[in-house]
Amino acid sequence: MTEHRLLRDPEIFQALAEDWSYESTVSPGFERKDAHLTPAPNSSLKVVDFSPRSLYERLVFPFLLDKRDVAVWNVPFFTMLTLWPSFLYMFFVETDYIPLWHVAAHLFAAWWQITAYHLAVHVSSHRKVFKYSIMDHWIPVLCAPLYGHTLYTYYFHHIKMHHVADNSPVDISSTVFYQRDSLIGFLQYFSQHNQLNRAIKSVGCEWSSFALMAYLTYNFNTMAMVWCFWVPLVASRYGMMSGNWVQHAFLDPKDPLGGGLHNSITIIGSRFNLLNYNDGYHASHHLHAQRHWSEHPREFLRRKQLYIDSDAIIFKGTDYDEMFGLLMIGEYEKLAALMVDVGSKSIDCHRRTAAERAAWLKERTRKFTWADLERIYGVEALNVKFGEAVVSAGLEECRRGLTKEQ
Repeated sequence: MTEHRLLRDPEIFQALAEDWSYESTVSPGFERKDAHLTPAPNSSLKVVDFSPRSLYERLVFPFLLDKRDVAVWNVPFFTMLTLWPSFLYMFFVETDYIPLWHVAAHLFAAWWQITAYHLAVHVSSHRKVFKYSIMDHWIPVLCAPLYGHTLYTYYFHHIKMHHVADNSPVDISSTVFYQRDSLIGFLQYFSQHNQLNRAIKSVGCEWSSFALMAYLTYNFNTMAMVWCFWVPLVASRYGMMSGNWVQHAFLDPKDPLGGGLHNSITIIGSRFNLLNYNDGYHASHHLHAQRHWSEHPREFLRRKQLYIDSDAIIFKGTDYDEMFGLLMIGEYEKLAALMVDVGSKSIDCHRRTAAERAAWLKERTRKFTWADLERIYGVEALNVKFGEAVVSAGLEECRRGLTKEQ
């Protein structure tokens, strides 16, 4: 019997260099001899089941639908052990004075876990994690305010809007109409995107969350609420927006609304992926939003030729924070140095020169207007996709903007 090789993100460079076949590899979880797929209840998805190897797994597995999601379980579990006790003690006991060491310790713990939380709520919004429906509220409700999220809003925004609209003009978090290597452009995006959007207004989640937080802040322990809820809220909004900004910064000038490989990037061989559910494989995620997070590296290997044919943008060994910083200061040469060419004999041997890669990346950050989209796709195609009222309003606004400039 052929021994299959485990393929995670840390092995992706070796897999590409040695030209591993997709069939010779397995995703994490399948290296266990008793691992097998089983249908998920009330779903077309299949989940992975295998026997526990430790006491911790023995305690956790009964609550998980897919046994590979222990890492997702860890986030709310450790939140209940750290941030919630810290906040409750601060709120009910330290009513007159909160020691600075406690504030510092709490903020450090929140900072340490906040990215993992963002991605835990992300993967659990796309795929059901827990066996019991009541536990589905653990991450988006019980943990949310301590990481700057309002109740359920991530699900309504990300699943019901972003993945449906896919960074198009009707996606309120779309980057299409902004200059994506400009700090001013990002600040415009931040202020626009930070408004209460239609989906969130319709369900009242954002309003009710803010109302409850404001009530507790004004009537009870103000500083405990500021440090534990409001500070994470500001940090969280910035983190999510800068992350989405980078993920959809480099748009194909010939097909900016093409989705998948045309408007999303991929990061491979990064410690960020190992700690955060392979979130660097963002193009893979947009190609199949319900794909289990552990399967992205293997799927990347399987569809390598598609990435080559699409001239997809792939980076190595970085993360969204570093890339956001490089974009804001226009360091295209450094961004170009991080690029990977999986179509060459060696991933570090590029078909383009460093200068060509830098210019190519810069071209893809150019802002678009409705007039640009009309030129690329034609007004009839836009009307079919977005509706005549939306397109007409967009083109009219674009014409008014051009008139003002003249």
